[in-house]
Amino acid sequence: MRGEAEQECLDLVKASLDKDVFFAMSYEDDCKVKKAFAEAVPNPKLSEFPDFIFDEGFIEHFQVTSSFENRKGSTVAREKSDINRDFQDRANKASENLPKDQITIHSVETPPYWHKQHSYENFVDSFKGNFTHHIESLKKYGGEKKCKLFIIEYSDSALCMSKKYASNLMLEVSYGDLLTRENPAYRLSRDINMLRFIHANHENVDYVIFVNRNGFHGVFVDIIKTENALEIIKLLHEGYDFHCAMVGTSQIGIGVTVPHREGDAGI
Repeated sequence: MRGEAEQECLDLVKASLDKDVFFAMSYEDDCKVKKAFAEAVPNPKLSEFPDFIFDEGFIEHFQVTSSFENRKGSTVAREKSDINRDFQDRANKASENLPKDQITIHSVETPPYWHKQHSYENFVDSFKGNFTHHIESLKKYGGEKKCKLFIIEYSDSALCMSKKYASNLMLEVSYGDLLTRENPAYRLSRDINMLRFIHANHENVDYVIFVNRNGFHGVFVDIIKTENALEIIKLLHEGYDFHCAMVGTSQIGIGVTVPHREGDAGI
């Protein structure tokens, strides 16, 4: 069922459409995508595929993870839920022990928790599994399918990339700015393996929009025409290595309590 998360991600992509985010797309393709986002409205059938519809097609949103997943969901989701529960318990205990007769500024925080089960292999499994699942939903969809878009959102902040270089480079010479390090946040447009996967599904989905909401490096949007995804590979040469950094989560809150005075109106 769609809600704030889907709408927020849609709005984030809309805000990026005037940037250099289009890959393997013609001017006509750019216009189609911009028109889709300009016209898209939430599907009135709240619990059914897709999330958003417009005259010529649909936009479906789903999330992927680099965390380990099983039938209970992703490890990181459960860990974050536990952290939130711990924070609420700490906040409630702090509130109970505050003096009631004076203004008090207080803070509550949980210790950092380091998530351990992230990997590129988990990401690939999540991406392909969720993609295939939504393709099955698409096949059952009876609405307009002239223009089909998937928004795939990743927000774990763990997945990183680094450019590969030829193994026989001369180490005793300089290469100007050719070895300048690229932003390490993962980009779908740099992943040869996943570009081949989405190209293999180009008859099902016209455009894939990948949104990486990285808590350390910012937000990155890649909009790819699936039919032309192999064209991007021609520019990637040696390709990239992918790995996951250690990421942690904690919660911090600051509150102010004001004593209730007799005669004050309730809030």
